[in-house]
Amino acid sequence: MKLVRLAALLLTCSSFCFAVNKDMLALQRELEDKINALQQDMNTKLSTMNGMLTAIQADSRRNAELISGMQDSVSTSVTRSLSPVNTLTNRMEGVGEDVRSLKDALADITARMERMDAKITDLKNQMQIIQSPPPSPSPNGISVTSPSSPSSPPPQSVLVPQLPTPVASGPTTGPKPPAGMSADRSFAEAMRDLQTGKSDLAYNEFTQYLTYFPSTEFAAKAQYYLGEIDYNRANYPSAIHNFDLVLERYPENPKTADAHLMKAYALLKANERNRAVQEFRILVQNYPHTDDARKAIQQLRSLGVSSAAGPAPAGGQPAATRP
Repeated sequence: MKLVRLAALLLTCSSFCFAVNKDMLALQRELEDKINALQQDMNTKLSTMNGMLTAIQADSRRNAELISGMQDSVSTSVTRSLSPVNTLTNRMEGVGEDVRSLKDALADITARMERMDAKITDLKNQMQIIQSPPPSPSPNGISVTSPSSPSSPPPQSVLVPQLPTPVASGPTTGPKPPAGMSADRSFAEAMRDLQTGKSDLAYNEFTQYLTYFPSTEFAAKAQYYLGEIDYNRANYPSAIHNFDLVLERYPENPKTADAHLMKAYALLKANERNRAVQEFRILVQNYPHTDDARKAIQQLRSLGVSSAAGPAPAGGQPAATRP
């Protein structure tokens, strides 16, 4: 009896296990089908994404090519546009070199002309001294003419009353210069040092020039440049003194108007306003059609005074009037 029950139990368990195995197999097949479908779906999507990436890469290459072409075109256009500018720049540099060469040549010519003028002035002074030596004064104020040569006609009179000596425009003689020193070279060297910024050396050279060559054509310029150097040094009393020497020793020369103007400027810097106004008015009255006069008028206007000068004082120069 027990054996029958055991056999029946085994049969029941076997049928149950077979049914479970069948369900498991069905579930496994269903799971495999789903995995296969999911795999196919993933493969499809990956293929689509690969196609899109390929298209994007192709578009990127085309855009890069377009940008490269645009860069080349812009670079070519800019190069073509800048070509005239570069050509003009090169021409301007060439013109600048020509102008500098021309300025150097003009400076050299000017220096040579100044040396020639100084030589001519020295020769004129020597000829004047040779042709008309000064008469020797006699004790009673009567000058005696120099004895004539045997071949010259006898003089009309031997004794001539001595006339008042006119005021000279500048010093007529100076100490004998050292050996090898000439007026033209001394002035040219002083001008070169002044133009190259060596004002201290130029000041000494102009002073030495006036010591040995006070009556040459460039003596007035040398005196004026002394005043100009003092003005630039802010040594206004000395500048005023040097400009006064230009006006006193060399009253009519190319630097007279400039000396009046610079003296007035120096007086303003020295807080001598009334004297500066007087000097500006003298310049306007005596040299009305010059650039210096126009500058003086502008300065007088900035000072709030008129350019009209009052009555001339005893010294012959117009007095400064109050506005």
